[in-house]
Amino acid sequence: MRTIRWGGTTTLAAVLMVRGTAAADRSVHEIQITASRYAFEPVTIHVNAGEPVRVVIRSTDGVHGFSIPTLKTDVLVPKGGDPVTVEFTAPAAGRYEIACSEFCGSGHGHMKAALVSVGPTQTNR
Repeated sequence: MRTIRWGGTTTLAAVLMVRGTAAADRSVHEIQITASRYAFEPVTIHVNAGEPVRVVIRSTDGVHGFSIPTLKTDVLVPKGGDPVTVEFTAPAAGRYEIACSEFCGSGHGHMKAALVSVGPTQTNR
């Protein structure tokens, strides 16, 4: 009787360790973005739905904004190249607009990019 109880406890501990390890092992998808008059580079960011994402944005000239309205993300990117970091979990599959949210000159309205999130495929399951 004691062996069965111990075995059950060991199994439960092993399952908990595997679950904890799986979450801890998920690597962060880091993306470097450059903001300059009047563009983001790269113009399209690809992520997998549900993955942790870290976006590091730098400006090559003046002050810019980095906004993903659907994700309620809006940060100021200072001039001088100092990095600004935004972290989030990639949203459900879809295309999300990125825009400069700080007026940066006559081409400001055209300073856009896209976050493209893709869902899991049959081969990933």
